[in-house]
Amino acid sequence: MRGALPELKLNQGDATESRAYYCAHFVAAELGMFAEEGVAVSFRTVCGESGSTILGAQIPAVIDGTADLAIGGPMLLMRMAEEGDHRLVAFCGAVAANPWVLVAAGPQPNFSFTDLRGRTVRDIARIGTATLAFTWLLRRHGLWPDAVRLEPGSGDELADIAAVASGALDYGLHSLHALGTAVAEGRVALVADLAPLTGPIPWSAYIARPERLAEAPLAFAAFTRAIARALAWIAGTNAADVATLVEPRYPALSAHGLRRAIAGYKLSGTFAPDPRVPRADHDRFATILSEAGWLRAPVPYEAVFATPRADIPKR
Repeated sequence: MRGALPELKLNQGDATESRAYYCAHFVAAELGMFAEEGVAVSFRTVCGESGSTILGAQIPAVIDGTADLAIGGPMLLMRMAEEGDHRLVAFCGAVAANPWVLVAAGPQPNFSFTDLRGRTVRDIARIGTATLAFTWLLRRHGLWPDAVRLEPGSGDELADIAAVASGALDYGLHSLHALGTAVAEGRVALVADLAPLTGPIPWSAYIARPERLAEAPLAFAAFTRAIARALAWIAGTNAADVATLVEPRYPALSAHGLRRAIAGYKLSGTFAPDPRVPRADHDRFATILSEAGWLRAPVPYEAVFATPRADIPKR
């Protein structure tokens, strides 16, 4: 009789955040890919209380062993490595482009980044990675820090979106899935997808402690194989079917908003094509974060990423 599968506990951080670009592990779970590859994965929503940018969110649960892995931004690991802290590595890619977009009250078919000169942009979520990437783009277009008013979100996302829809605000900056319903319903118009403007970067990845990877190589290899299959399935499946599969996992998002978001993420290459994170993408991201002031200098690839061991066969 076959024994129980080894289990990995995946911490997603804040339970109130519905990040549709993280759906690969839900696809793997719903389609039985984790079990088929030889691992059981349970999902946790443990959020750290630390006020530190680095040690807040989902990271502390991995460090203290409450969770085996988390999904999050490699930019945190870059800063940790710069400060001599090597307790975590990213081992499996998930999000390979900037999932943030700009919206306005109406369509702007000939929009250029220079159109932002003299305008106000509401940074609705004020997520560190997104804000840094946006200010980097503004700087590259000669607009930062003086030519654009970038103001933080009010804390009421619906009110902020309504202010953009009414024209009280010039532009809103947020993730596509957070704006998907308003875009799908025509209340705001998508004027710029920031993925192609920022270029390919490892926005999010699965993160673990190096010693935990060494302790359970079969389980983590199985996890990585399942994520590879899930990413391939997302790439080869129409957005409506992907959304239908994962919709129960995103109760805070409307069905048509989720479909709109997944379609946009597929089109922009936001979902990683496979778990491998190209060195060139890391180097680009590290340069962006350095130029944006997050890092003193670009951090080497090896300080952040471990080679995914999807090649380890099932027992």
